[in-house]
Amino acid sequence: MKEFNLYERLLLKKDLVEIVENYQILHFDDFPILYIGTNRLGNKIIGSHLEEDDQTKTILTLHSILSNKEFHQFMNGKISYLDLLRNSKSISIVEKDYSFKVVKAYDIDFNSIPSDYLPLKNSFCPSIIKTHSLIFSISLKGKLADVNKAVADEVSKIQNGFTEFLEDRINSLKGMNLLPKAMLQPYTEGSFKINFELDLKQKGVNGNLFLQQAPISKYITNYIKYISESFVEDKEIFKNDNTNFSNELSQLENTLNEVYDKAYIQRPENIGLSLKEDILKSAVRFEKLTEQVGVNFESASINNVIDNEETPLAFIDEDFNQNFQSSVEEIEIHKKGLIVDENFKEYKIYIYHLNTDTRTGNAFIKNSNNEEEMSKPKIKIQGDEGLEKTKYTESLYMSKWITVNAKAKKVGDKFKQLNIQYEN
Repeated sequence: MKEFNLYERLLLKKDLVEIVENYQILHFDDFPILYIGTNRLGNKIIGSHLEEDDQTKTILTLHSILSNKEFHQFMNGKISYLDLLRNSKSISIVEKDYSFKVVKAYDIDFNSIPSDYLPLKNSFCPSIIKTHSLIFSISLKGKLADVNKAVADEVSKIQNGFTEFLEDRINSLKGMNLLPKAMLQPYTEGSFKINFELDLKQKGVNGNLFLQQAPISKYITNYIKYISESFVEDKEIFKNDNTNFSNELSQLENTLNEVYDKAYIQRPENIGLSLKEDILKSAVRFEKLTEQVGVNFESASINNVIDNEETPLAFIDEDFNQNFQSSVEEIEIHKKGLIVDENFKEYKIYIYHLNTDTRTGNAFIKNSNNEEEMSKPKIKIQGDEGLEKTKYTESLYMSKWITVNAKAKKVGDKFKQLNIQYEN
């Protein structure tokens, strides 16, 4: 323990780094070697064993506070424990007694950790046996969410969007005769959490006795992981009706085959192509979830819930949002073509986000061929005149629909961008 010079280190408040909930051991060897959990504030914490002293009956461990993104990346094998520590701004040495009760906590930086105590380069999350369920949570983080609040309209859109996403995936299972119904559970803290349970019932009186054996929950959870982690990388595969499959898409197809085989239901013809078509359909639904990120909360985590423990499936922030939406747009342009106005045209819009310094933002506009559906294009207002006390800020602050002259960029029926001519 001398290597850490604890007497020279800044003492921290124990409750900031102590795990009080969601404790899970990832690797065990006499002592918990690697584990995760949350502190009293709901922050994700990863901890690891350093050494023990039988004379003083104390244990030294390393605790680091993780962002939701870091937690998702580590649990899904995207980043090593070594890289987590290297990039962490919150590392502490935690001293515990032999009952694993926290005694003291000390601040430490990565460069002060002796090299013999650092994890290896390939210190990725150990493979753990995972089960699956049809219970999910979406946890919002940042801004209003950090004080356990959210804008009702945004929550409603997330609820409806994820409900449609889940129910559509069940309805796409041809021949299963299932009636899906996504049930909302009470909101919980952390920072603002929306809870769902997908209830499945069979149509008709005589149900399929083998359906309970079908790994539907595994398929849905793997589907969410694929759409959030691999779809952007696979975008070229979806531009044409071909039989090209990535390893990740093939694995999802294998799980889908398993659903049919274990339910003793004949697989649909061209099941691979049907899966690709369904993923494209689902990407549009999933895009609606990504559109909510950024204004009143900074990120959203989709988790699978098993016995009150959460397994991260997807992490959505502004970077993900931009990459995902541009990939969907790129595929749609390839399939439907791009239409750009040559001249300014009159459009009726409702601006819901506007940065008056950059003159950029977002607006609602009804789709050209279906006014019951709306697009949310990016907008750019020309000129350098101040926007205060103009119809543009009135639209924003007074929730007014306004008429503008703009050049639109459309993919199919959906508006993607409006270049607006400034008017007094």
